[in-house]
This record gives sequence, C-alpha cells and structure tokens, in this order.
Amino acid sequence: MGTADLLRLERNGRTVPLSRFYTDFKKDSSKVCYGFVEGKDDPSYYRTLIKQKIAPDCFIFLYPSDGKEVVKYVFEEIRNRNYPIDKIVYFMDRDLSCIINDANIINDPYVYITDNYSIENDILSSDTLESVMQDLLGFCATPMGDIEKVKKLYDEQLLDFETKMLPIMANIVLWKRNNTKPANYKNLKVKDMFIVLNGQLLQKVSDDKKIEILYKQSEVDYSKYNKDDVDSVITELQKKSIINKVVRGKYMAVFFVLFCNSIYNDCSAIGVTKTNKGRTLNENDIMETIAPRARAPQSLLDFVDRTIVHYFKTIAA
Repeated sequence: MGTADLLRLERNGRTVPLSRFYTDFKKDSSKVCYGFVEGKDDPSYYRTLIKQKIAPDCFIFLYPSDGKEVVKYVFEEIRNRNYPIDKIVYFMDRDLSCIINDANIINDPYVYITDNYSIENDILSSDTLESVMQDLLGFCATPMGDIEKVKKLYDEQLLDFETKMLPIMANIVLWKRNNTKPANYKNLKVKDMFIVLNGQLLQKVSDDKKIEILYKQSEVDYSKYNKDDVDSVITELQKKSIINKVVRGKYMAVFFVLFCNSIYNDCSAIGVTKTNKGRTLNENDIMETIAPRARAPQSLLDFVDRTIVHYFKTIAA
C-alpha cells in the first residue's frame, strides 16, 4: 500500500489502527505477532502479560482501536486480505452482550472476549487489592490477618456498589435495547454519587437524584425514564445472576480507587496500620500501575497460550 493510500486511510478515524498495521506489518518476519485492542490504556496490560510468555527475541505489536466497533472493522478488513490468520489477534470487552445482542461481538478462535463487562472487572479484585495495599498504599509489613480483614471488607462493599449501580446499568441496557441516542454514559461521574469513608460505601444523593445525574451527564432526555421498565430489567439481571458481570469496568475503577484511598486515609478507624509511607491512587493508575499487580483471568491466559504462544512454538519447531 502506497503513501497516498495510507494518508487517505488516516483521514478516517476507524482506519487509523489499520493503516498503522499496514505500515508496520513485516511479511518476512516470523518473530512478530500483531494485536488490536479497544482502548488506549489496554496495550500496556496485554503487552506486559504476553511478553512474560514469549521468548525475548519474539515481539507483539498492539494497536489501540477506539472501541469494539473499530476492532470488528479491522478484523473484517484484515480477514478479507491475504494476511496470516495465526499471527494476528484481537481483544474486546464483553460489555452487555450477556443480556443484549451486540452486533460487534466476534466469535472467532483469534478473538478474546472478556469474561465480564471489561478487563477491569477481572483486574479489580480483592486479590489485587492485597498487592496494592502492600506495594502502593503503605502496608508492606502489615500482618496478613489485617490484610485479610480489609479484603473481606472490600468484597462486601464491592457487592454493595454493584447492587447500588443496578439501576444505572438497567437504564443503559434499556437505552441500548431501544436505540436511545445519545447514550453517552461514558460521561457519568461516579464520584458525584458515591464516597467511601472508613472503608464503607456511602451514597451521596438519593436514588432518584442518582438517576437524574445519569440522564443529565449522559445527555439523554429524562422524560424517557420509566421506572417500571428499569425495575423489570433489574429483576432480569438478578434472575440471571449476572450482577457482577454487567457493571461497567470504568465505574468499578472509580470505586476501587475510592476504596483504596479510604484505606490509606482512614486506616486507624478501620483498624489497620501502615508500616511505610505509601501513597493515594488515582484513576490513571488502573492500567499502568494496578493492572500489572493483578492475576490474569484464566480465560485470557488460555487464549494467549493457544494463539500467540502456540504460533511462536510452531515456528521454532
């Protein structure tokens, strides 16, 4: 593909990762694999995991693609051309596809789909919290009994957060089912609704106000709100036992940071003692600092093994 063609591709946002791939692709290099992820923060997580499983002279190039729709577009474009299937992989979030039809989900051996809403849902566990407390928050020599107490508290408060977020997610499910636009729920500021004090999740506003905030920040006409329809979706989510799968990962990230900072600031009231200075966290720490301390989900490890690792083993044989 010539320079003029690449420049034309660059003008169309969804073709940017594809044009970069066309530029980078090395037909004669067998020791390079390629992958496409949804967000700008995702490559660091997936690259770190993959590099731990492949030889030092093997490489993985990852391209952020600005959403699932672009990943699907890239997948279809590449599959329609003569590129080797076994050295190109794709990573996408499940989002709400466990309860609504998602036309952008790709069922293919070389496409990884997260177990829950997004990879953040797997990263932000109490197991990860343990490492974050010891490595970042200042509890490196705190007795394990105290660490376990905080982990139990986190699991309890996380369940409470997921439950309190059900009306939010139920509204988003309805928007998607009804094709309500604009459903810009990425603008939602969870901090406007919740705080964590002494390790306890507290709601800053009433349930009704919480919904008003959702509609205002998502730029959706509040007159479209129907409580009976929302309650019906909540019941559906509860019956399917998928509450923990449908809360948006970015919302969970805010809760995780609020909880960690409460542990840091309120440790005396909680009954745990810092043993070194430590620091507070912010949401930018999730993928760059916290994710490398998380245990990768088994489904992701299995995917990497049977695709990228298998490919490199095959060419080495």
